[in-house]
Amino acid sequence: MIAFLKNNYYRISSRKHYIFISIIMTVISIVAAVYMASKADAKLSLALITQRHTTAIQSKYINFTIMRQKPERYQLILGKYDGIIVDRGNGKFDFETVKGNDFKNMMRTAVQNPKNFVSENKGRRGVGSNIIGYVMMFLLIQSVLFMFMLAEDMELGQIKRIAAAPISFFKYLAANFISILIMIFTPAIITLIIMKVGFAFDIGFSLAQYAAFLLIISFIGIAFAMFITSLVKTADTANMIGNSVVVLTTILAGSFYSFEKGNEFLQRILWVIPQKDYLYFVQGIEEGKKVYNMFPQLSYVIIISTALFIFSIVKIKNDYILKRN
Repeated sequence: MIAFLKNNYYRISSRKHYIFISIIMTVISIVAAVYMASKADAKLSLALITQRHTTAIQSKYINFTIMRQKPERYQLILGKYDGIIVDRGNGKFDFETVKGNDFKNMMRTAVQNPKNFVSENKGRRGVGSNIIGYVMMFLLIQSVLFMFMLAEDMELGQIKRIAAAPISFFKYLAANFISILIMIFTPAIITLIIMKVGFAFDIGFSLAQYAAFLLIISFIGIAFAMFITSLVKTADTANMIGNSVVVLTTILAGSFYSFEKGNEFLQRILWVIPQKDYLYFVQGIEEGKKVYNMFPQLSYVIIISTALFIFSIVKIKNDYILKRN
């Protein structure tokens, strides 16, 4: 395995500019995520559409933005506003949100009795969950990008010569796994250490917790990247398909914005995506829940990732060893 790791090191060195740019982009995303999450306002943000110049609706738990025209719905989806309240006059209001009926009822309570309203903030992410949500997609994309070593070996036929040699094929795949893990995990955790220790930013979780979370993300990403590569076998195509799937599923899972308690049918579909369970697990830990309380979500993520990894090993072994024999 040491020989394979050394070989991967030389191959990485040959693409150092490409890899350096990828890592820098991820570091920038982490810095931006830490900065935005640590500066985020914990209050709810509601847009109040009214033709009156002043309003008696005020609450220490809510930032009301008085507007004449109703904002576009995409601003709700992007999280700029938690909800929209339209003043129809004579004490009548319309309420709009993407967070479901429970949140809409909370908005109604806030308007009817704003001074005595107390926000429970259920389902709202803290600093740590927001940081993980922001950086998850970039780390998963890195997993797909850095799988070029295995993809190129398949595309150029190098893997056939490796399979024909009297060496462990599993060690070859393990070396690829470890190489990618190091490239993903190391810059991310170093950046978080610098932000927390060097600049005293509030990052929500301890560094040990972040290390565990980053390892889980890396495992998910590498298993998925190897799965796509085992099916496609060409670097460019695997990269294109893998990144497309990562971006789509991660956004739907709520990486940048949580669509909690939305359409019930859509929610059932989204819970199939492992990133959704992963984010739910992270948020549960942030809320003070024990790991065993979140074990169903964690075990689902690990089982799915392990299944993809095992499938990839079996598929590659079948294509390049068993068929050769």
